Amino acid sequence: MKNSILLFVISLISLSTYGQRIERPEGAFRDIEPTDFLAKNIPSKYYSELYTYQINLDNGVQIVYIFSINDFGSLKDRVTGGKLSVHWTNGKNYVANKEYPMDKFINEADSNSIILHPERNYWAKGSFENEHVLNFKTTKDGVAYDLNLVLYDIAKGKIWGNGIYKYKDTQFGLSLLIPHAKVKGYISINGERVEAKGTAVMDHTFQNSLATDFMEKSYRLKTGDSYNGMFMHFVTVEKNGLLFPIGYGIKYTNGVEQMLTPSKITPDQTKKTHGVYLDTQFTVKTYQTEALDIKIEEHFSSYSILDELGGLKRIFAKRYVGGEVIEMNGTASVNNEPAFFNFLAVDR
Repeated sequence: MKNSILLFVISLISLSTYGQRIERPEGAFRDIEPTDFLAKNIPSKYYSELYTYQINLDNGVQIVYIFSINDFGSLKDRVTGGKLSVHWTNGKNYVANKEYPMDKFINEADSNSIILHPERNYWAKGSFENEHVLNFKTTKDGVAYDLNLVLYDIAKGKIWGNGIYKYKDTQFGLSLLIPHAKVKGYISINGERVEAKGTAVMDHTFQNSLATDFMEKSYRLKTGDSYNGMFMHFVTVEKNGLLFPIGYGIKYTNGVEQMLTPSKITPDQTKKTHGVYLDTQFTVKTYQTEALDIKIEEHFSSYSILDELGGLKRIFAKRYVGGEVIEMNGTASVNNEPAFFNFLAVDR
């Protein structure tokens, strides 16, 4: 009952004092249903939809595996993509991208399947109630990738109502499909194979606009497990020169679930990387619990999809989409507890 009242109060906070209202999701914080897994693929001039898996292994390897649907307007047709980013045992970072036409995409609710192309090796499938398997196998730019990871003991996914925020002309959807899972299996880079043991999370986002038009920064953080721990995805948007946080997370305290929603994000220390500022030490105040003091411990990599373009192509693409989105990942601490992160920042 208390959580329902708190959600109602939060939903009434319109931020209208500062101009146009940010509309919060409609409904209660709830368990996901099978249909929540399905891609929205909303018709729109610009579009971005991401299933973002992040895996942190006990041996120091960190993996970000993203399935995407993207539409950049008249620049090209709507496409699907797969991107594997790996921070490897030697401290190096490896990235491989794949892209396919939309009509090859397979997405099924009951089997929790995402298949980029039925004849290729880039997919995720398997019920969240049992085991969910990730697969990626290719050779690109002289680097051989072979990944087969099994996610198990998967915590129940959560979503706030319909999961949709509305601001100006943008709809931004967020669901925490896998707030915690254990990982087994293997990953191999250039024939060097390591057995996987660690933790995984996955969230699903979509928006009917370019990220460069909507957000300033995105913060994904994971700490602990599904008994004592947390997984959150907060995003800051600009309103009249001020930054306001949206998004939510789930906190576990002795097995009891609690939704987290941010009221304020205050950077204390930053460093410049790839043309943007990484918040290396910052505080997140929430409506439900004590402040979260966050510190970046190791910054593994910064990456932009435009890195794969050179010279005039990169300049043209950046101007066309109004900037570029920089991805950053590594390890952190949340209130002195070990964590891992995946942040985004817009460089305009």
